[in-house]
Amino acid sequence: MIHRYEFEFSVMYGGKISDLQSTIIPAGSLEEANKKLESEVKRRLGKCHVKIDNASLLVSENSRYTIR
Repeated sequence: MIHRYEFEFSVMYGGKISDLQSTIIPAGSLEEANKKLESEVKRRLGKCHVKIDNASLLVSENSRYTIR
């Protein structure tokens, strides 16, 4: 079953830290969603570190469960 996970995260690269960003990723598990997020950010920016501040499981447009 595919779920939708929302992440609030920042990226550290080149000695700088980005502003907080938000994205929604469809995935079968939280671990898979984490890997997809990190893979996409590293594909775009190269060597960097993704710091996840908040993760939520989206149940519907108005309902979500905070995971961490």
